[in-house]
Amino acid sequence: MAPELKILILEDNESDADLLNRELKKSGLSFTAEVVQTRIAFEHALHSFNPDLILSDYSLPSFDAVEAFRIKQDKHPHIPFIIVSGIIGEENAVELIKAGVTDYVSKNKLFTLSTKIDRALNDAKIRKEKILTDEKLKLLNQELLDLNQELEARVVHRTKALVESESRFRSMMETIPQIAWTNTVGGKVVFYNQRWYNYTGLDNGQTQLGGFKTVVHPDDLKTGFKQFRSILRTNDGGEFQIRVKRMDGLYMWHLIRLMPITDQQGKMQLWVGTATDIQEIKLLQQHKDDFIIIASHELKTPITSLKASLQFLDKIKDNPPSPTLSKLIGYANKSLSKVDSLIEDLLNSSMASQGQLHINQQHFVLSETIKECCHDIQVEGVYTIKIEGDMQVKVHADVVRIGQIVINFINNAIKYAPKSKEIIISIEEVNDMVKVSVIDNGPGISPEKLGYLFDRYYRAKNSESHYTGLGLGLYICAEIINKHNGQIGVESELDKGSSFWFTLPL
Repeated sequence: MAPELKILILEDNESDADLLNRELKKSGLSFTAEVVQTRIAFEHALHSFNPDLILSDYSLPSFDAVEAFRIKQDKHPHIPFIIVSGIIGEENAVELIKAGVTDYVSKNKLFTLSTKIDRALNDAKIRKEKILTDEKLKLLNQELLDLNQELEARVVHRTKALVESESRFRSMMETIPQIAWTNTVGGKVVFYNQRWYNYTGLDNGQTQLGGFKTVVHPDDLKTGFKQFRSILRTNDGGEFQIRVKRMDGLYMWHLIRLMPITDQQGKMQLWVGTATDIQEIKLLQQHKDDFIIIASHELKTPITSLKASLQFLDKIKDNPPSPTLSKLIGYANKSLSKVDSLIEDLLNSSMASQGQLHINQQHFVLSETIKECCHDIQVEGVYTIKIEGDMQVKVHADVVRIGQIVINFINNAIKYAPKSKEIIISIEEVNDMVKVSVIDNGPGISPEKLGYLFDRYYRAKNSESHYTGLGLGLYICAEIINKHNGQIGVESELDKGSSFWFTLPL
């Protein structure tokens, strides 16, 4: 069982502090919280309460979050510090994060707090692991220095001592999980541990001929070796990131760290280097950055349209009613519906990822719910939707969520197969389950994409549609069906159409 999280809340407004506590409980976190309002109480709590996380208002009567952060950094630099404020402003927030503050949350968007807490705690864990690696390397350095002094004191038995030192050194280097090596003060590598050979697939001869040059990504080679040489000119060590080729030919991001070994007089003796695989961290960062860009773009388009409609309506508001007025109201409502849909997807995705997607089950006739989902599209007269199969079958499920899935499947058929004017919805009983299929006669989906369609943030593209979206719709559908103990999938063949389906227990 995970230990209970200790959260220190710096907040002078009791209502806001209570609101924070409720939001934290709603997120499902196991925690204890202590609320303080003054500098003295804050400093005392840092020592006595020993928090795992600090949530601070930006502005307080006696001091502010900036001063609180400096006090925290002085003796507790590794505790995550998140500012929760409604007045901080984007510009101030960016400057504070540059200064070292972990993150900030607007009091108007507390639903993002649990996500940012998870990210802050994960980042803190990575930093602690990095510190542990540093300490292991320092310990290794000290052991090597002790060994060197021992060798000097035992000149008579130098040959035996050298054999013993090599054995101890190799044992230590082989126990760490990273690729490791040693190089001379001039930069020549004199030893690689076994993980190097296992990862690169190179033998000793190939390593001696090229070493790192043969496995470093061509785009990183010049910069990487420049940074390597730059570190060798110092006495402090350093780190940088490059892509290193695995034995299967794939390049993975690695954190390269170099630590110096010096004698008692501080004279440089040797460098110890490690390469830590950070590919997963880099991919997660890229996914986050890509999603922020896509979400911003998708929200900006309907908001811009809504703004234009409202500006036009403002200009003609004193004129007699006209057909233009009705059209503008329609455009505005359509843009607002788009914004509402995107926000709903974001909220549903967040709840699904945290296992908090709520399901309210009841008995209902499945075909009637499907007919209601098709009504608006049938009225437009552009597409024909044909419902066939068992029209009387009943299920015990969340009627709203099931309708959400059917609408998503139909909208996808329209967006990605616009030339397929007839959409068929099939309802059938299969092995104590009811199966619903939404079938189109569009261009189909290529086999290599089928395995990713229900992944979070995945956005399929084809030549007939420029629609992108947030890549959340099918992911949410899959989570809903999973909550119902059903299954979800897709069958498709190029130029023959697609069938998106789900099953529910009878």
